[in-house]
Amino acid sequence: MEKHIMNDDIKRPLLGDKVTVITVVYNDVASLRMTIDSVWAQSWKNIEYIIIDGGSTDGTVDIIKEYANRLSYWCSAPDKGVYDAMNKGIGQATGEWICFLNSGDVFSEANSLESMMAVNHEDVDVLYANSIEVSDVVSQKIEASDNTDKMRYYPLYRHGSSLVRTDVQRRFLFDLSKSEKLGYALDWEMIYRMYRAGCRFKKVNVYLESYQKEGLSNHPYRSRWYSYLVTSEGKFDLLKLLYFIYSCTVFFLINSCLYKWIRAFFVEFMVNDCLPLIPFWTIRRGYLRLVKAKIGKGSFLMKRIYIQSPNHLAIGENSHVNRGCVLDARGGIEIGNSVSISHGTNVMTGGHDYKSPTFAGVFAPISIDDYAWIGVGCTILQGVKIGKGAVVCSGAVVTRDVPEYDVVAGVPAKKIATRPRNLNYSCHWDVPFT
Repeated sequence: MEKHIMNDDIKRPLLGDKVTVITVVYNDVASLRMTIDSVWAQSWKNIEYIIIDGGSTDGTVDIIKEYANRLSYWCSAPDKGVYDAMNKGIGQATGEWICFLNSGDVFSEANSLESMMAVNHEDVDVLYANSIEVSDVVSQKIEASDNTDKMRYYPLYRHGSSLVRTDVQRRFLFDLSKSEKLGYALDWEMIYRMYRAGCRFKKVNVYLESYQKEGLSNHPYRSRWYSYLVTSEGKFDLLKLLYFIYSCTVFFLINSCLYKWIRAFFVEFMVNDCLPLIPFWTIRRGYLRLVKAKIGKGSFLMKRIYIQSPNHLAIGENSHVNRGCVLDARGGIEIGNSVSISHGTNVMTGGHDYKSPTFAGVFAPISIDDYAWIGVGCTILQGVKIGKGAVVCSGAVVTRDVPEYDVVAGVPAKKIATRPRNLNYSCHWDVPFT
């Protein structure tokens, strides 16, 4: 058994906006290193890092020792499970905020913590964010709801995608006495107690944590039952029991073969094979809105545009998309106001990880800000942001962000000029039957 080790050079008094990152691990020599490296890759440098190991015997402790001089605290000793280890970590934290990043999980971006700290959080107890679920098949973005009233029924976010004020977290430890009844849902039970006590939650539109799908909580029906047990607080609650039945039913239907066919009919066949035959934009726009596409006043999409996942497409006002474009919105596309997208443009949020042995799918959102002009035959690749007033010249392939008012061209696209900033126009199109 390893004794507790404290690095006195790093351990400091409480400092505003210092984030204590806590990793709990047990026999995970294969994944721990990438978690540790993810922490030290953060652009937010006011971090103290704590690792609590459950007495590993597979070489995990050797990896921890490699990083010991950068850790504020670490220990390796038998414990009563993951939540007991988390409580131990809380007891050693000196930062103002606590974030749990379990072994095998990573921060989604190098600036994830910095983006969290950038929002106004003066009167907030819990900052929570979006997550990315990673598997051998696909990386899927999981967006947290900003409606905290929904916590009466289910968790809005993944526990690892949150920051909790340390003084609050110490008042709401994980209740190990309920571990037999609630299993892996003790984190949700802790969050729910904070919610019931009136703690102040705030959603931040950031992807904070990427986690492996094959985890402890990858049991959808059991997770829903645990959620009912937590929210009913050990008592019979008809409304919450009905919600449990409803959520299980919806999950079953969504994952059934029948749903796959129904969804494909309405959002693939109807959108891409039938709508282009309708010469009236009012009808096409109405159907796209029916399948959850967001299209602002005055915007226009010509016929014969191929759209994947229209429910993830958002277009502002007075924007125009020409014929022959491909809008792959599986990862999310946001188009601003007065944007012109010319013929034959490909906006591609989906792709594959070429290093993955299973050819895993990868999706990342694309945003095109107000007054941007995308020339004929361009390709915009996943994760790219086109800044306000930017111009992408015909045939360009955009692989990285384009700053505001830059004019870019080529393969890959590079800056060739700067556009004037005094832009004030709308992209109108009123030709019938187009």
